[in-house]
Amino acid sequence: MFNPKEWTKQMKFIHGVARTIYINKHTGLPKLSSTFTKEQQKELEREDSRLSLS
Repeated sequence: MFNPKEWTKQMKFIHGVARTIYINKHTGLPKLSSTFTKEQQKELEREDSRLSLS
C-alpha cells in the first residue's frame, strides 16, 4: 500500500533541468515524481503542503 508519509520531496537538477524527486525515508532511494500515478502524486502534494503548514 502506498504511504505518502514515507517520501521526502526534493528538487534536483538532472542534466541541467530542475526535477522534483522523492526520496524514500526507509530505503534512501530516489524516485521521479512523474513515475508515480496521478493519484499518488496528489497524495504526495497534499502531504507536502500539510507538512509545510505545520
